[in-house]
Amino acid sequence: MVRTILAGAFAAALVAAPVQAQDNVRDIVGGIAREYLQQEQDRAAFSQAQNTNTLSAYQSYLRQFPNGMYAAQARDRVERLGGATSRPETPSGADTASLTAQQRLEIQRRLNALGYETNGVDGNFGPGTRRAIALWQRDRNYSQTGALNAAQANEILRGTTSGSRSDSADSARGPAQVEAALNLSRQQRSAVQAGLTRRGFDTRGVDGVFGQGTRNAIAAWQRANDESVTGYLTGAQAERLIAR
Repeated sequence: MVRTILAGAFAAALVAAPVQAQDNVRDIVGGIAREYLQQEQDRAAFSQAQNTNTLSAYQSYLRQFPNGMYAAQARDRVERLGGATSRPETPSGADTASLTAQQRLEIQRRLNALGYETNGVDGNFGPGTRRAIALWQRDRNYSQTGALNAAQANEILRGTTSGSRSDSADSARGPAQVEAALNLSRQQRSAVQAGLTRRGFDTRGVDGVFGQGTRNAIAAWQRANDESVTGYLTGAQAERLIAR
């Protein structure tokens, strides 16, 4: 039933959206569908474990969803049933054990600047930060562990925009192709819109969809900064706008 509703919403959005915005609509609806389906799989697996209510059933759930929505409850049941449990392993080479307090603060700042809300910038990687990391990982096709390995921590600290290219490579393609190659997530698009708005260029909404209002704002910002006026972003421009 829900899949049917999602499919209907997707079709309606495509019909209503301008041609240049249809790719963005596909990204948004596809991301919502993937997240919903993952949550449903998590929910179904835990429900099955509850119905069986055995040590092996809860352990099986935890193997599938070590950071799932019901992981804490599953671990509690494992312990009550006499089994041993532990937190999921942290990827080697990074995360809180090897990051300095300043690096943890900077990672939280950069995640927030990219549109991934950590629910605070305090150097403590609590549930809000873990959720933000997992979403950041999802948008880059990494395993959604909620914990950073060394390469991922360095990527965030360097502030590299996913999919960015060199100026020489960009010059061989059209502006729309250059922006499309960035694979900006909905959160990143929203962060770009917020950055434009902060700088006085009205995007007519901060919704993660690059419609005509956002295109006009990008063009106006480019003109004010002596950039080529295309209405489409390069990797360097996206980074500048996302930065606070």
